Amino acid sequence: MRLTAEVRIDAQELARKLRSDALWLHAAQEWHRLYEPYVPRNTGRLYADVRISPGQIEHMAPYAAYVYGGSFPANSGGAASRAWDRAAEPTQKPKLIAAIQAYVDSGGLKLGG
Repeated sequence: MRLTAEVRIDAQELARKLRSDALWLHAAQEWHRLYEPYVPRNTGRLYADVRISPGQIEHMAPYAAYVYGGSFPANSGGAASRAWDRAAEPTQKPKLIAAIQAYVDSGGLKLGG
């Protein structure tokens, strides 16, 4: 017995949904959560004081760029690193991809309609 199924994909609609603000806001929120252990910490302001928008995370603390460049106290936490987003990539990027896939799988993009 042979079963066949016809699948129709509207490529333009799929591309539009992949550019959706909801998807990229979710991705930015997840990435911020995942790289948290890599953000140098003294008071916690650097990690907490952020503006998150679709596909973008902006650390608002006035010293954020200075710390990102590598100037922070040695007692900033175990995984704390300059360029914390890049430092997190080897271990956290697969988790981000899985979180985005789970978002799609749960119907976040509304691919069925």
